[in-house]
Amino acid sequence: MSKRSYPKSWGKWFEKYCDMYLPERKEEICEKADHNYTELLKQMPEDTGGKANGMNKNFDTWFTIVAFYEASDHVIDGEAFQIIYNWSIDGIRFLGKLIDGNKSKLIYKLFADYYKNYEKKVREHRAKGEWKNTWDVAINPEHRTEGCSFHLIGCPIAKHAKEHGYEELLPYLCKTDHILTEILHARLIRTQTEILGGTCCDYWYIGDRNPALEQYKDLERI
Repeated sequence: MSKRSYPKSWGKWFEKYCDMYLPERKEEICEKADHNYTELLKQMPEDTGGKANGMNKNFDTWFTIVAFYEASDHVIDGEAFQIIYNWSIDGIRFLGKLIDGNKSKLIYKLFADYYKNYEKKVREHRAKGEWKNTWDVAINPEHRTEGCSFHLIGCPIAKHAKEHGYEELLPYLCKTDHILTEILHARLIRTQTEILGGTCCDYWYIGDRNPALEQYKDLERI
C-alpha cells in the first residue's frame, strides 16, 4: 500500500478496522479516504495557528474520521470510531496501575498547566491579530476546589461539523475524552458541548471515587 495523506498515527487503526470488518473493501476505502483527507485539508479554517497550535492536532483526528466515514459509505461511523479509539490507547492502559486520580494530583496539574500555557499563547497571538479562529479557553470559571476545570469556547471543529453536515458524527469524537480519563481512575464531568447546542464544552476532571460524582450519577457521557 502506498503512502497515504491521512496521519499514519490514526490511519493504521482505521486500516486495522478495515482488515477485520471490511477486508474486501479495504483497498478501495483507503484509496478514497486518502483522497478525502487531502480535500478536507482544504477546509481547514484559516487563522487557527497551524502547526504552532498544538490544539490543531484535533483536526488530524477529525479529518481522518470524516475521510473514512465518507470513503466507507458511512459504514465506518461513530460507533466504529469508538472501537478504533480503544485500540489506539491499549498501549497505555498500564498507566492505570501507576496513576490513580483519587490519590495523585499529577493528571490535574498536567491538564491545568497545558491549558494555562495554551491560554497564554492565544492571548499573545490574538494581541498580534492572529489565531482568530482557534479555541478560547477559560480556566476554572466555576472556581472548583478539586481536580481540574476549564471551558473550551468557540470550537472550530464543531463549526466545521455543522457547516458540512456531520453534527451526528462529531459527538463520538467528543465522547472519547472520557475513556482515557477513566483509565487513570478519574472521571470527566461534562454538562454541555457546542456540537450538542451548548455555549461551550465544559470539563471538570476529578477522581472516580470523589463524592461529588453522586450528584452527576445520571449525567450522560457526552
